[in-house]
Amino acid sequence: MRANPDISPAYQHVVVRGLPYDRGYQHGQQAMSKVKANVEYYKRPGKLAERDLMHKIINEVYIPNVTAHYPAGLEEMRGIADGAGVSLEDVVLLNARYDLARLNTDETPNQEDDQANECTSAFFLKETTVSGDVLNAQNWDMSARLWLTDAIIYLEVHPDPSEAKPSLFLVTEAGQLGRSGMNSLGMGVTANSLMSTEDYSPHRKTNEPVMPISLLRRMILECSHLSEATTLIQQFPRHVSNNLTLATAEGFGLCLEITPSRVYKVYGNIDDGYLIHTNHFTDKSFLARDTVQDRYPGGSSWHRRQRLEQGIRPYRHGLLSNEQLIKAFSDHLSYPEALCCHPDDHPLDSVIGNLPGYPFRSATATVACVIYNLSQGAITTCKGPPCQGVFKTFHLEGPKSLVGVQLKNRGGNSERPEVP
Repeated sequence: MRANPDISPAYQHVVVRGLPYDRGYQHGQQAMSKVKANVEYYKRPGKLAERDLMHKIINEVYIPNVTAHYPAGLEEMRGIADGAGVSLEDVVLLNARYDLARLNTDETPNQEDDQANECTSAFFLKETTVSGDVLNAQNWDMSARLWLTDAIIYLEVHPDPSEAKPSLFLVTEAGQLGRSGMNSLGMGVTANSLMSTEDYSPHRKTNEPVMPISLLRRMILECSHLSEATTLIQQFPRHVSNNLTLATAEGFGLCLEITPSRVYKVYGNIDDGYLIHTNHFTDKSFLARDTVQDRYPGGSSWHRRQRLEQGIRPYRHGLLSNEQLIKAFSDHLSYPEALCCHPDDHPLDSVIGNLPGYPFRSATATVACVIYNLSQGAITTCKGPPCQGVFKTFHLEGPKSLVGVQLKNRGGNSERPEVP
């Protein structure tokens, strides 16, 4: 599996503006071939859950609940579908592919794609960086197909002023509302796959108001401040686990290890000014519980966090630059399943492949390395592994504050109740 030499060294930059349906339509039109290719791929047998089960979950659970709890998101997905010439169900599937690979049921044996894929995320506060800026950064590890077939986009979103929302820059698969990103207010979110024994399939509990957890990342970036975002995270209805690394230009960050029932808050050492997360639970209260377990099958997550920390720690007192961070993200310990991950077309699973619970691993790679400079509104990113990618910097323009704007657009009853 090798990259097509005719494909661009950078992912497509898709810029959309306007109300939800309109910007979705622009997304679908500009990235039509990529959206269709992603739909076709994930609908192949064995890639996610069984087709009839996915149809039931999407139509009886996801669409009704997104309609009720995130109507703007549904309208944007409807626009993507119409613009790309696919169905709304197809676009919801793309936005739920993380969830549909983690149903944790005997009816859905190990899927070939995404279940054991991994990422490394981190934030760095101003006291750690040479520029005095706050960074949220990630190596996004996923199926190498996304990199080699050019199926990812840089999505820049400028909502209609009437919506009172910030502008956004997201790195995502074509057809999705977002995977990681930042907004013009200086808030950034990156994420890591987590799996717990609490994860479940909602097809037997269609009355529970769950939504695809990837939509949470996009909704966070539409918030006007950190407290609104953390309230959203606590209240968001979900059926799978995930870690979010959240930071703001104001000088704060934390990781949130989310399960269907709880949100575990992970804070860094206050004297370090940074925090790194990979793909296993770290919160002590989670690890102490007898009623829930981490389903991570073992692998590079157990060393990637320490390797990135080894790479950046000598520079943590105001000396960390983008160049040093990229070098640290390019670490190859345990190649090819390293911090900087490369495809292994012929994995030698002869030792571990027959063990109980071992997941099939597709060819995985770091499909993008991205550094969100939350202070400057700058995004420095490359296509593919950082050791060989060509980095490019984008600048996000948009509202820097929504104070007052929300009240003006909220209408007559602008006061909150005394008791929530």
